[in-house]
Amino acid sequence: MIDEFIDNLIDKKQFECLQQEKEEKLLVILKSQIQGNRKNKNIDSMYKKLDIDVGSIQSLNGIPFIPVNMFKYFDLKTCEEGNVVRILNSSSTTGDAPSKVYIDKATSIRQSRGLISILSSFLGSSRRPMLIIDSEEVNRKNGTLTARGAAIRGISSFGKSLTYVMDMVDGDIVLNVDRIKEFEAKYKDQDILVYGFTYIIWTRFIKVLKDKGITLKLPKMKLLHSGGWKKLTRQKVEKEEFNKSVAEVFGTNPCNIIDFYGMVEEVGVVFIDCEYGYKHVPDFGEIIIRDFQTLNEVEKGQVGLIEVMSGLTSSYPGQAILTEDIGEFIGVDDCKCGRKGKYFKFKDRVKKSVTRGCGDTFAEKRDRK
Repeated sequence: MIDEFIDNLIDKKQFECLQQEKEEKLLVILKSQIQGNRKNKNIDSMYKKLDIDVGSIQSLNGIPFIPVNMFKYFDLKTCEEGNVVRILNSSSTTGDAPSKVYIDKATSIRQSRGLISILSSFLGSSRRPMLIIDSEEVNRKNGTLTARGAAIRGISSFGKSLTYVMDMVDGDIVLNVDRIKEFEAKYKDQDILVYGFTYIIWTRFIKVLKDKGITLKLPKMKLLHSGGWKKLTRQKVEKEEFNKSVAEVFGTNPCNIIDFYGMVEEVGVVFIDCEYGYKHVPDFGEIIIRDFQTLNEVEKGQVGLIEVMSGLTSSYPGQAILTEDIGEFIGVDDCKCGRKGKYFKFKDRVKKSVTRGCGDTFAEKRDRK
């Protein structure tokens, strides 16, 4: 029954469900799922210490969240060992242990379907030529898969005739200018899809083309990008400047440059910018912005820690994860773009937290010895 509930939320057209109705449906799903989390001794211990009574939970706000750092230090698998098909690890830049996220087949399938369902709202269902601002090596079929490769695989469901515009040269990625010019000549009058890691787009693509005085004529393109904003902020690059510069190089409107927020611990649930610059929450997921001190949900217009919720996971406790990211709660059900549910803005990372860009994440195939 619960499987049918979540499948219905995934398969329906997204962002049409009013917040109250969505919360009622998602609450039933998440309460059932977190009961299964007790199979993990670490989660069960946490629930006992917090005196969690699942039956008494009356709202999504009452679903017990997992601090994201728990994935670094504890084994949080909630499925049978033999059902694990992949382990997602986030790399550490300061020597800390990486996050470890266990994926079973059911979770993997739902995460893929969830991503497609979200993207369909912004891209439509038609497939189009796809330009990938990365090297083909990042998507090789081998024992490991970077987060960039995983994103390419997910988004490429909307693409055809994939063109990788970067080459791997001595361990570094380098723009192939001839290849981008060939792509432009072939598809300049067509709808195209472009994907890249935000930091790579800016430092290895836009800056290189600008330095060479090259601009493109691809007005019907849509570019999806994510990851690396912290590094760009350090370089004093804000979103408005990024969108304007990328649009100028491609010869398109800045509204065709689309940023999204996501994390390795919640694959399949991404929050994409609408045309008004707000990130929207899908019907099978949720966000709660929590006060830094009290951890109570903030009011509209206030900022706090982002908690991400998902109904997609059955192999690890991904139902509610408190991140180290800062967001601003903007509104509910009334965005000018017409999408229903909550919408928010990503602001920053907590200053003392480890920078954990999704582009620094890899997926390790499970050893089947």
